[in-house]
Amino acid sequence: MAANCGWDPVDGFKSLAEFQRLRDSINEQVRLGQADERRVAKPYSGLKTIDEHWYRCKETGEIWRMVAPDPPFPGIFEKV
Repeated sequence: MAANCGWDPVDGFKSLAEFQRLRDSINEQVRLGQADERRVAKPYSGLKTIDEHWYRCKETGEIWRMVAPDPPFPGIFEKV
């Protein structure tokens, strides 16, 4: 397994399917105990109405945010 859980930043998902594939992959890592979901401490852009989840890679301790696409916003996956 990669030192960073194999996660790469995404600055805008190209499709809903791309978002769903990444979300499913991370949920599988959570299920396997390689990552866990965390409470959103500071919502993206201060908005509480968006679909946002934070995940921690257990191997590195890094916390990443995943914000679902909400057109015209294409969504994002980035290190917090």
